Amino acid sequence: NVNNCGTCGKACLSTQTCTNGVCINNPVTASQIIADHTIVDRYDDIPQCYIDKVKTMWVSFPGESHSEGIRRGAELLEARDSRYQVTVRLSGTPDPSTSSYLRLSGATWGDINNPTGWRYSYGEEDWWTTTAARTRTKAGLTYANSNGLSLSAIGLAWCWDMQAHPAVGSETNIDPIYGVHWYGSSVGSPAGSVGWGLDDADNTLSTRGQTVNLDTYLSATEEYRLYSLSQGYPTKVLFTTGTVDSIFAGEKGYQGYLKNERIRNYVRANKDRILFDYGDILSYNDDGSSNFYTWNGHSYPLITSRNLGDESIGHIGQEGAVRLAKAMWWTMARIAGWDGVSTTCN
Repeated sequence: NVNNCGTCGKACLSTQTCTNGVCINNPVTASQIIADHTIVDRYDDIPQCYIDKVKTMWVSFPGESHSEGIRRGAELLEARDSRYQVTVRLSGTPDPSTSSYLRLSGATWGDINNPTGWRYSYGEEDWWTTTAARTRTKAGLTYANSNGLSLSAIGLAWCWDMQAHPAVGSETNIDPIYGVHWYGSSVGSPAGSVGWGLDDADNTLSTRGQTVNLDTYLSATEEYRLYSLSQGYPTKVLFTTGTVDSIFAGEKGYQGYLKNERIRNYVRANKDRILFDYGDILSYNDDGSSNFYTWNGHSYPLITSRNLGDESIGHIGQEGAVRLAKAMWWTMARIAGWDGVSTTCN
């Protein structure tokens, strides 16, 4: 991508070329849907007809505290630009179909402990750490799409699951390739909530018998994507990256970055996969400036101070939340059929 092309002050899309200071569309405009920091300021390029299509959608980002950033950010964006109408539900039955506003929530039908009922908190134990979680999540997709509540998109909003534990010491030996201990939460796994790495080989580094790792998340999410396709559901299942909170600067932050990079590479390996890159979006400001931290000779991104703000909205500030909302609208417009470039509807 070309940064700050001409006077438009934007980075040209991967489907464009900067020519004489102007972003020019390439002949082929279709591209994979990857929402990272390069597309945040493209939210206001969405044609009105695709904004209207997004306003027919129900979208869910189930998660814990960090998921608030996407929902509250959407409300803040609407306050700044009334074209982006949204209603946010925090409890009860999701809103019925409408064409007046995007319906946004963290709702799922059931969770690992409850086979029925609308739930508004979802962690790793509900999404990926056990076979039972996979079964329950797929059952939830079926219920939503079989009871008059067509779900347009869903993706897990990570909490501190990649970095948070253990609080003291380590539960893995040092990885011989990456030179890190592996940290993280794995509630629901047979070993309990202990540190986890990238793949099965990293399980052998665990001092407490860990059996899950990032590949477990990837395979679970891919299973949901393929299940939705096989059932003919309209639901697009999103892959998401984890948090980049500054409290985990250091080894925990670097090994979290390695996990996020593995997710990015996995998604890019199949053009039909969709990525909402939470971590990358918050590592850059609106002016393109970024925040990188160095640990043990390795440079990796963390949330910027502007996006961190006062940490009052899902552990981030208003500007970070609005950036997430802009990327979310861009993602949903792409899912609705926009190619990311056209100024009119097909």
